[in-house]
Amino acid sequence: GVIEEMDDIKAALNSLGYKSTVFNVDSDIFRLVEFLKEEKPDLIFNLVECVENESLQEMNVAGIYELLKIPYTGANPLSLGIALNKPLVKQLLSHNGIKTPKFQVFKFTEKVVLQDGMKYPLIVKPSREDASVGIADESVVYNFSELKKRVRFIFQEFDQPALVEEYIDGRELNVAIVGCKKPIVFPISEIDFSGLTKDMHKIVSYDAKWMHGTVAYEGTKGVCPAKLPADIEAKLKETALKCFRLIGCRDYGRVDFRLSGDGEIYVLEVNPNPDISDDAGFARSARTYGLTHAETVGKIVESALERSQ
Repeated sequence: GVIEEMDDIKAALNSLGYKSTVFNVDSDIFRLVEFLKEEKPDLIFNLVECVENESLQEMNVAGIYELLKIPYTGANPLSLGIALNKPLVKQLLSHNGIKTPKFQVFKFTEKVVLQDGMKYPLIVKPSREDASVGIADESVVYNFSELKKRVRFIFQEFDQPALVEEYIDGRELNVAIVGCKKPIVFPISEIDFSGLTKDMHKIVSYDAKWMHGTVAYEGTKGVCPAKLPADIEAKLKETALKCFRLIGCRDYGRVDFRLSGDGEIYVLEVNPNPDISDDAGFARSARTYGLTHAETVGKIVESALERSQ
């Protein structure tokens, strides 16, 4: 997915008249530093999501750009680190009066004991990953036995605490934002789960996001604009912008919501530097707004350059 995004952005930059060079940030950080010192780029379009399969290292690469005083697109190191700490994001949201599903975090040394008020079904996720990593149909659990099994899976597979949330049955909505000083909120996109089989949960799993040809991928399609009452649409956009600023997103971001059957709005995630491939949900919302993919990339670049001046 990252390679496709890179190709799409490079093509967009070239069409806009920018001269661009692609550099793969792998485990050799000294090589990256030498490259930046030699090339002296005017701007880095930052697509780094992890180093050596460690998502938290994403923030440290942005820190290198900061130390070298090279302008770059997207969120700063602090915001990237905060966004990857899902429990912390949920605490910040709750403290600021933004509704998010009830949650609990289980660490390695703790017994799995649910707090009072936590109700099944629950969904179990890694606490420090993004892009739906670690999320599958089995992530939704209905009893204590299933909960323990899935929490143990997170410990074993991802070596990190497990985030357990109340599962909100309802519509999944994404609000994309571009800009910084005067951000634009794009039309709201919805994930249509009607193509899933009856026994599958209506969630955006890893398969649904990335694994072409699977039932999950083929059965979850983005629709934009979402058909919503005017008051709900306005509330979603207002809340998304508040989240964007609260977490410290810059240039572009996406906020994911659940709209329950009784009309309650819940924030699931705040995503700085989301996927902006030509076929991604962000680009779909931008096109509905009236921007081509290249124009969207151009607005992100312009926002980053404006900040650096």
